[in-house]
Amino acid sequence: MRRMLILAAVLLGVAACQPPTPGSDEASGDILTVYGEIGTVDRGPVDPVTEPLFGAFGMEFDAACLFNWASLTTLEQHLIETGFPLGGPVRRFSGPLLRDVLAIANPRGDRLIVTALDGYQREIELDRVLQHDVILALRMDGQPLGIGGFGPAMLVWPRGSDPALADMSDDDWLWGVFAIELVSAASQ
Repeated sequence: MRRMLILAAVLLGVAACQPPTPGSDEASGDILTVYGEIGTVDRGPVDPVTEPLFGAFGMEFDAACLFNWASLTTLEQHLIETGFPLGGPVRRFSGPLLRDVLAIANPRGDRLIVTALDGYQREIELDRVLQHDVILALRMDGQPLGIGGFGPAMLVWPRGSDPALADMSDDDWLWGVFAIELVSAASQ
């Protein structure tokens, strides 16, 4: 009987240390919303009462594609070792390729408007993302990117390994990324 109690305690301890599983309450919090000109949607319009951050940045949409931590970590993870900020220490960033994330949303637009939690926005041509192995980093130096740091997600460009990006500035290295809108140049 004592062995059974010890075994049960060990199993409960191991279960408590496991990452959240997809579909569990812990994994259900969405950290990235992709909207605009996309073909895959899994949610309806913005609710200004329960989603004031979208309203604060003037974001309106009728439908979007959502990603939570679990859905992003189930995609193939890639590692980029590069200096950040430019000229700074080499860090190890990991996460899915941004093009793989966008493929799930089935982009119809040719430009991204990426928005960070502090309101910083950048417009980036989709072709640039497709040509380079840009990742949506979820970890830096093995640790999850948290709110208050660079999280929940960060765009990281492979300037350390891609000669075409060797001298790129940090302008397109958005941290605190929570929303990406797909638009067409013709519709702007």
